[in-house]
Amino acid sequence: MVLVNMFGLREGDVLSIIGAGGKTTFLFRLADELREMGKKVLVTTTTRVYMPPKDCYDEICLDIKELVDKSRKLKQGVMVAGSGVSSENKLLSLDQESINKVRTLYDYILIEADGSRRKPLKGWRENEPVVIDETTKTIAVVDIRGVGLTANPYTIHNFELFKDLTGIEDGEVVTTSHVKKMITGEKGLLHKGKGQEILYFNKVEDEIDIENFKDVARKIDKKIIYGSLKYQFYHEFIES
Repeated sequence: MVLVNMFGLREGDVLSIIGAGGKTTFLFRLADELREMGKKVLVTTTTRVYMPPKDCYDEICLDIKELVDKSRKLKQGVMVAGSGVSSENKLLSLDQESINKVRTLYDYILIEADGSRRKPLKGWRENEPVVIDETTKTIAVVDIRGVGLTANPYTIHNFELFKDLTGIEDGEVVTTSHVKKMITGEKGLLHKGKGQEILYFNKVEDEIDIENFKDVARKIDKKIIYGSLKYQFYHEFIES
């Protein structure tokens, strides 16, 4: 189980997955590994997430009044749960109280706790990300292919906040320095992280990606994993 081992998961973990550039793929890849291990997994969101394909889960609950009962009946596998579905076909959030009611009924809880509208870079509002207090691990996903993009509202979610966070100007090319500020800034990616904080750099697939990743990752005092969800390889970064 590559991801389970790489990220050091333990039964009882509550994972909040934040960032941009692969959160949802990461979440369901991890849920699938746990399902193959015979574990019982709750997948939910404290924001909104597009409804997953049916083969990604074994049971679904869209009514919080039924969640406890359905959770008890599920013996193993993946339960997707939310408070409803939006007109955009997005799963609506569960609040912290609802998650706590069923927390002990699952081996693992995986929460998508951030939104980026499928953009690779982001600035954060005061109420983002939505990381619940019971989180044991915050996994922050960073899309290294954000380096080299042109800074504008089409490539960056909450563009004005990203500008305030990184100092970038409209039309400027995003550098590794900007991405590092996005991660480590006072109101950056990890400013609301709880539990163990782990950075995962996604799409590190060629020599340029590796060079950019290392330039960003140096001197960040966190556990850092890098690799590719697309090609399914992962490594831990040990700074030399």
